[in-house]
Amino acid sequence: MAHTLEIKLRAARMSDLDDFHELFSNEHTAEYLRGMVNCKHNGKCDFVIEHTPPSAATKVIGEIGLWDGHEIGFMLNPAFWAKGIMKEAMHRFLLEIWRNEDMHALQDIIADVDPRNSACIGLLQRFGFKETGYREKTLKTHLGWCDSLDFELKRPTYSEK
Repeated sequence: MAHTLEIKLRAARMSDLDDFHELFSNEHTAEYLRGMVNCKHNGKCDFVIEHTPPSAATKVIGEIGLWDGHEIGFMLNPAFWAKGIMKEAMHRFLLEIWRNEDMHALQDIIADVDPRNSACIGLLQRFGFKETGYREKTLKTHLGWCDSLDFELKRPTYSEK
């Protein structure tokens, strides 16, 4: 479990349902959370981001984790955007992953980003992710077809940790 001044990365719990519902705001929230809670990676390479202000109740405001073994995914409640929270979460997450003995075989982390998401691209680049490719029409959403920018972060050597 990783702690910071205002956030904590921790395993998901079913009691997080209301906060996840607010985060996702759709009918699939309970099924998603159930899958995350029951996943063998919950709390190892998949975490909720819990806001822990000193004078208020804690609240799950996002998530960060690895899917398919090495693809990073993250999201944050829009009410908490542009406050440095995801930067702090990414920092703590990468420390956890690279130091976790269960993840010793992990040699890289990849990311698939909508090229219009400049905040996400900036965050990844800030942590050393390098652009590795561009793919057209990879996902159809309510916005229409989305392209993908691919990124990769290599495992740091021991001296870089």
